[in-house]
Amino acid sequence: MAKFVAKCDNFGYLGTYWKKGDVLEAEAPPNEHFVPFGYQVAKSGAKKDSLVNKAAAETVEKVVKARRKKD
Repeated sequence: MAKFVAKCDNFGYLGTYWKKGDVLEAEAPPNEHFVPFGYQVAKSGAKKDSLVNKAAAETVEKVVKARRKKD
């Protein structure tokens, strides 16, 4: 059986409830709020790094523009 991880808090059938990060083994994901186990970790790490790099680049750009205005 494959492992799936919950990408957000969600309700399932018959009163089941899964919290973000819960891992379960099943032949297919129980609903659209689950992704294959390895996929979630890789995707979230890449997105976080790109957001940090973008924010740093924007900050540098603002500092450079401010220095140019002073001169």
